[in-house]
Amino acid sequence: MSDYSPTHLFTLVPEGFSDSKTRENIFCTLFPEEKGAEVFSVPIPQYSAELIYAWEGRNGAISPEAGVLPTVAKHLKDLSCLKEHNKLILDFDIDRHQTCILLAEGDRLIAANSYRTVDFPTAIYYMLELLSKSQINPQQTTVNLIGKADDGQLQMLRSYVKDIKLCL
Repeated sequence: MSDYSPTHLFTLVPEGFSDSKTRENIFCTLFPEEKGAEVFSVPIPQYSAELIYAWEGRNGAISPEAGVLPTVAKHLKDLSCLKEHNKLILDFDIDRHQTCILLAEGDRLIAANSYRTVDFPTAIYYMLELLSKSQINPQQTTVNLIGKADDGQLQMLRSYVKDIKLCL
């Protein structure tokens, strides 16, 4: 069993697309401010992809060690197991001011991205924009919510989507 730690420094590439040098080039292109970071990868067989990532040096992330994977790797695995056709995981972390949103339609992964968010309405905005650009009706989508939200915030989210499932 793996331990997980959050990082917003990640991207997905097609399976077999990259070697270690290519991974570093991709990472440096996407995150130039993180030049010199140690780049890791893990296969995501559910979506025939490879997750390229690095650890953040701040915000209390677990230091890289054997068996520690980014939280998004767990979310990708969990996403593939959801029964709904429109699959959405919204991981809202108010303490780190980050929200990770993963979206799939059936077995097709549409997005796995991290956004800087200062509050819950901003996280909802990014989720709704992603659904809109993907032409997925929010009223036919159940949100699997990870994170803290009060009753008012949940009511706001509930007004946009089919249902909310609170996940630990």
